[in-house]
Amino acid sequence: MHHFFASPENIHESEKHIDLLGPDVHHIRKVLRLSLGEMVSISDGQGHRYEARVEEIEPQRVGLTIVSSQVKRHESATRPVTLVQGIAKGSRMDWVVQKTTEMGIAAIQPVSTKFTVVKFESHGDAEKKQKRWQKIAEEASKQSKRNTIPRVEAPVFFKDLLEKMKHPEDQKERTLRLLAYEREEGQHLSEQLEQEKLAAFDRIEIWIGPEGGFSTDEVAAAKAVGIQTVGLGPRILRTETAGLVLLTVVLYEMGALEET
Repeated sequence: MHHFFASPENIHESEKHIDLLGPDVHHIRKVLRLSLGEMVSISDGQGHRYEARVEEIEPQRVGLTIVSSQVKRHESATRPVTLVQGIAKGSRMDWVVQKTTEMGIAAIQPVSTKFTVVKFESHGDAEKKQKRWQKIAEEASKQSKRNTIPRVEAPVFFKDLLEKMKHPEDQKERTLRLLAYEREEGQHLSEQLEQEKLAAFDRIEIWIGPEGGFSTDEVAAAKAVGIQTVGLGPRILRTETAGLVLLTVVLYEMGALEET
């Protein structure tokens, strides 16, 4: 069953009707060539999910009738997980956005660090990249049939992100922040992610460096604001691998990979 996202204002539950607008209309008409009566799944991007039947296909709109709602929950993480990702070169960053979205990431914060190779010439360049990554997240959400689309935030500098953490918007929210560091030789990751310890937090962040990792100064600054460093085994992982590995372990320890 093909999966699409519709704006909440275009979903009319009381009338059992959905208007699908935008680029998906062209995709349905010209690429998928769906017919009247075919079934599709629709999410509003806010956690609600519907099965709907195609009733009208127009040049700018597809009209759907809601058949059922909340058939299956596809957002399995008990607490939202954010990826703070050192901006990677070329298609690596695209790959990170795509694969972590498939796994269930809630948000992605691109960050520029000391060893980040990618440089933005202007605010417009950064905004263009952000829009591209957000589109990749949307397409990956459709493919993996998620109920929500992860937010891809605007790129920020590492030091500015740490400074923001000193003055959180929500003083009561408890966040566990884990920074993957190849020189970490302390507590085992399995001990840091025991379920009873995870239960004490409202949300989780995983911090991954770019090619070259985090500098020693950045690691020291991160520890100073309460970020915990974690090791991912004896081998050095690529930036696009490390985030996926740590995310998988975190989701597993939360029980978020179990069938729901």
